[in-house]
Formats: sequence, structure tokens, C-alpha cells
Amino acid sequence: MVVGLVTIGMVLVIYGTIAKNRWGIDLSSVSCSSCKATLPPVRKPASLQQALWGGHTCPACRVEVDKWGRQLDGPNQ
Repeated sequence: MVVGLVTIGMVLVIYGTIAKNRWGIDLSSVSCSSCKATLPPVRKPASLQQALWGGHTCPACRVEVDKWGRQLDGPNQ
């Protein structure tokens, strides 16, 4: 049972990294999609969504981007 759950979790993370969705892991540096500023690798989450799924709020222009650097439109993204 536990091995099955761990396997499912690993598949979700691997697929998420390939598909660049919220389950994936991004270890590369991220730039703001609006002003192109490089965002710091260590961050303080500005919202619960950022704490759970990653992402940044640009210190220069205050645009919120996901962990892949794509601009978020609203709170449900």
C-alpha cells in the first residue's frame, strides 16, 4: 500500500516536471515575465498558494509568477 502511494507520488512529480505543471520541480533560475528581473532562488512565500505550489512575487514590479516564470492571472491559477 505505501509503496503504491510513493510510486504514484513519484509519477506525479516526474510528469509534472516534464509537463511544467504545479506538481513538477523547477531547479532553474526564474525571471519575471513582466520586467525580466531575475528572481531569487530562496524566497519568502507571499500567499498560501506560493507556499504550497511554489512561485514568486517580483520585488520590482509586484507581478506574481508561478515556479516556471509564467505570470499568474488571479488567485485561482
